[in-house]
Amino acid sequence: MNTTAPRADMPPSSALIKLMGVVSLICGLLIVTTHQQTLAPIRHNQEIILSETVAELLPGAKKQVSYGVDASGNLSIVEGAEFAGPRLFAGYDAYGGLIGVVIEGGERGYADVIRAMFAYSPQKKAIVGFKVTELKETPGLGDKISSDKKFLSNFKDLDASLEHPIVTVKSGTKKNRWEVDAISGATISSRAVGRLLQKSTKEMIPVIQRNLQRIERGN
Repeated sequence: MNTTAPRADMPPSSALIKLMGVVSLICGLLIVTTHQQTLAPIRHNQEIILSETVAELLPGAKKQVSYGVDASGNLSIVEGAEFAGPRLFAGYDAYGGLIGVVIEGGERGYADVIRAMFAYSPQKKAIVGFKVTELKETPGLGDKISSDKKFLSNFKDLDASLEHPIVTVKSGTKKNRWEVDAISGATISSRAVGRLLQKSTKEMIPVIQRNLQRIERGN
């Protein structure tokens, strides 16, 4: 029987294992370091985008206050993206008057979760603005929920009094202020928006109403 002797210049297996361990450790440290170095700028950019979206949804807002909502529905002023729970964004005019409150929401669409922010007016008890912030729906169909002017007009004065559930109806059949007129050919995505708004308003509007005086003061 012939056996192949190890080459004299070949390092033993233990040395190779140690080398691989050192390389893996260095790679891990580089990944962690890179993540830590990029995390702060990413969060900062996210906050800028959030602030710009709130300003877009609440025209005329000169001041913004971000409130974190805990499990009991209590509010606390939070800064930055460190707060992991749900948040509300209040916008105020130049005289400190409350213009409205922006609420975040998410719901499964056709391809993935649709995320959006919408403006709620406590005075009108209505949704007065809506913007999709994350979308992976079918191009030319489902993604129209972020750009179709007729669909977006649903959210200029959508009843959010909680007296009726917000529902999506077949395109062209809207009769009531709490109904969302769907986009023809994008029914699944349109219905997802309706569910998103219904779920988010049901959870957050009672919190806003309970804390409205504090929100109006901005503290």
